[in-house]
Formats: sequence, C-alpha cells, structure tokens
Amino acid sequence: MLNLKIQEAQLLFNKIRSNPKGYDLKTSTEGITGKDDKISFKLYKSGEKSIFEVTIDGLTFSNSTGEWNNAMIMLENIINKIGKETENIKVQQALDKLKKYLSEEN
Repeated sequence: MLNLKIQEAQLLFNKIRSNPKGYDLKTSTEGITGKDDKISFKLYKSGEKSIFEVTIDGLTFSNSTGEWNNAMIMLENIINKIGKETENIKVQQALDKLKKYLSEEN
C-alpha cells in the first residue's frame, strides 16, 4: 500500500463530507466505505488505529494518522442523517398516496 499524505487525505475527506450523497456511503462491521465514478475509499479501525484508504486507478493509498476516529464518527452521523431523510421521503410519499386514495370516489 502506498502512503497517502495527510493534506491530501484531509482534502478528500472534506470533499466527501461536503457532498456525501455523491459517494454511495455505506457502514458495516468493517468500517465505512464509499465510492464515486473515479475513486473508492474505506475508513476503518485496525487495533487502536483508524486507517483511511483510497483506491484510484487500481492503486491503494492509505493514511493512518490519529485523526480518523473523529472522521469515522462524522461519517456515521452523516450516513444516519441521509437514512432518516430517505425514510422521511418514503413516509411522505406513502401519506400522499393515502390521501389520494381516500379522495377518490368508489
């Protein structure tokens, strides 16, 4: 694995945070993953360390500085927020369909 400089890792993380819906974010027991049409990334814990890995053109770069614990918490919160927004949209759509159904004559 190649080294990812902290400045580049921070810039990428900020880009992900500014447009989280563009990265197909997922959380699992392995950590947090995401991707767009050019890169994929994984943020995960390995022992006491958190590691940020980025894959582009088949090459994987990583950074394991100490600040990724907070980054994982931030992304988990964003994923939860997106999930709640999606659920709220589904609820609203169902209510709209119910209102339409109730307003129709038999």
